Amino acid sequence: MEGSGDGMKTNPFETNPSPETPSVFETSAAAPPPTITLSGSVSEFQTQNYGTTIAPSGRKMQWKQFFLGLVLPYAVVFLFTGIMFAVEEVGDPWEYDEKTLTVNENGYFTHDFQHSSAIEVEWCSGYAISPDADFSFSMYCSSEYSGLQDKFIVKEGVENPTGPDSYVEIGEYTPQNSTIWFQPTNSSIETIEIQLDFYDSSKDFDFVFEILSIGFCFLPFIYIGAVIFAFVKQKQSLAYGLLSALGLWIAIIALFIGSLLIFGF
Repeated sequence: MEGSGDGMKTNPFETNPSPETPSVFETSAAAPPPTITLSGSVSEFQTQNYGTTIAPSGRKMQWKQFFLGLVLPYAVVFLFTGIMFAVEEVGDPWEYDEKTLTVNENGYFTHDFQHSSAIEVEWCSGYAISPDADFSFSMYCSSEYSGLQDKFIVKEGVENPTGPDSYVEIGEYTPQNSTIWFQPTNSSIETIEIQLDFYDSSKDFDFVFEILSIGFCFLPFIYIGAVIFAFVKQKQSLAYGLLSALGLWIAIIALFIGSLLIFGF
């Protein structure tokens, strides 16, 4: 019903539409997810330490190892050579002695060499000297077993005009007191010169010398083993030094031979 005048009256039978209430059975559309935008390009993507090999840095020459390898072979050779010469010089068991003897009041020739009992006589000889040189006299020493220790017999050669010469025992060398004594068959001889070779077993180093000689023969094989060992242990500088020592040795020999060819002929 319409009203008039200043105011408008509401129809009690007229209803106004109310705002729609969403149904619980209806679902609203979800908002789309945010768009992910990638920047850059695929070619710019790099991985680190995957599928790549880093080249090793170059090894620097270790000069101390190099010079050690260069000098060591020569030092070993000179050391072996020096030891062998020292053993040969110090370990010489042979000793030569020469004496001039005069007869004593009892008609004997005697002399004390003041040696130890370990020193043996290996050879002796003697002859009459001026003014007794006209007398024929010769002697030598031979070893014979006499109890606990050898006894060295002095024998004189006696000429036989009708047959072979004979030898007469005229004395001996006694190791216990290192004294030689003898009495020639010709009692008129007054002066005799004798020569003797002594052997001292305590100075016999032949066994040591032989061991050093064998070791010297093995030095080339030791050298090759040292070169291989240096390469295996990654000590290239030491190995190069060892090889350079061989090259230097070859160069020295070639220079020596060349000098002989040029100046020697």
